[in-house]
Amino acid sequence: MRLEYTKATVASLWVLISCVVGLIIGVSSARGLVVLASLGLLPPLAMLLLWNDPPQSIAESIHEARR
Repeated sequence: MRLEYTKATVASLWVLISCVVGLIIGVSSARGLVVLASLGLLPPLAMLLLWNDPPQSIAESIHEARR
């Protein structure tokens, strides 16, 4: 479950930093807002969808079976 928290934290920080950078730069055109939204949302979305839990190791399988 810790991986889920890590992924959510990294994604939240990415979006927050993207918004702050957009405000600092002063993006106001429609094209700039689309680029900012794309760069702010697509990388975290890809990370959330593609970063999976590692497969269970043999030691974890044995430990689980012994319970």
